[in-house]
Amino acid sequence: MRVTARPQEQPVTPNLRRQRRRWDEGEALPMALGCLDCPDLGTCGGIRKRQAAFSCLDDCCGNPDTCDGMCPNNPIGFRDRMREIKGFELDNIPRASPCPAPELPAYIPYIYHGNRRAKPLDIEAVALPLRCFHRPDGWLRFASHAEVEATFGIGPHTRIVLIGSGRDKSIEAWWKLSERRIPILAGLRALGVALITGPNYSMFTDEVRYNDMHAMKRIGTAWQEIIAAGVPGGYHLNARTPKDYQRLAAFIAERSEVTDVAFEFKTGASWRKRLPFHVHELTQLPSRAGRSLNLTMIGGLTVLPALAPAFNRVTYIDTSAFMAAMHRQRLYLNNEGKMKKLSELTLIGQPVDSLLVENIATMRARIESLLP
Repeated sequence: MRVTARPQEQPVTPNLRRQRRRWDEGEALPMALGCLDCPDLGTCGGIRKRQAAFSCLDDCCGNPDTCDGMCPNNPIGFRDRMREIKGFELDNIPRASPCPAPELPAYIPYIYHGNRRAKPLDIEAVALPLRCFHRPDGWLRFASHAEVEATFGIGPHTRIVLIGSGRDKSIEAWWKLSERRIPILAGLRALGVALITGPNYSMFTDEVRYNDMHAMKRIGTAWQEIIAAGVPGGYHLNARTPKDYQRLAAFIAERSEVTDVAFEFKTGASWRKRLPFHVHELTQLPSRAGRSLNLTMIGGLTVLPALAPAFNRVTYIDTSAFMAAMHRQRLYLNNEGKMKKLSELTLIGQPVDSLLVENIATMRARIESLLP
């Protein structure tokens, strides 16, 4: 008898058509019927999407024994996650004294590591990954600014902005540190960190809405811990629906300690057809909050001119200058006004310091030209 192994299920590749059917269209579409009797309708706001659905529970995986999300069909996991965040509402997040960030430049390059360079990068400010500043056991990796300089190849007077957003593995590792995050944040304050953007816990279009509300509460909690430790923190804005943005605006309006916000355009928000929704909501945020805000944006070069007038200050975190230099590529602006890359011939093992400096200068000039 010949045994044929069952083929493994292949992951579904995201495509625009499938994603668009899952996007919440706000008042343009009727609410799903199952949302009307949901006890969490007031917080969630319901779902309004083109995909046929009775409620968000249609996206339940149906496997409570292996489910790692927050779903009512997994009662034990649902209970534990509800206790973890102390409810979905944002108003029970503890208050903290305002801790605004210092004046930051409009352009800051993201430096991932100090490899392939021979000289310190002596510029006004750099962005570094938060995940590189703590160990899995909860200990801070660096005891002094000099150690940070040696690891990332930066100058002694360069200010540090830490980016908390990233892949799920790294941001979940930050959450799992639990109470050990507090001494780490105290150490980051001692290092003189200028700003930390909070983790961007993921919100998925093909999962139940409870996961979204769970992520929003964790984002708020992580941000509060940052500023409570005396470190300037950017509240990471992550939302799927107009109701999510309304909740964020109401929270910010009540909390004077929210002076800086952050947004990441590298993942779902970068879809061309979905981008206008997020830009519209972001431009409305300061007026809804009733005061000016500072925005730190990771990516989103094309929408910078639309966002800049709505905020008191915009800081653009750029990854392209560093990544292009690491691949020995030179950035340039073509005749159509688009940033392009050109391979640069170098010797084997030759440091890319000068190439990185030139790429940073090119990107800085481009960003400054887009600002009012």
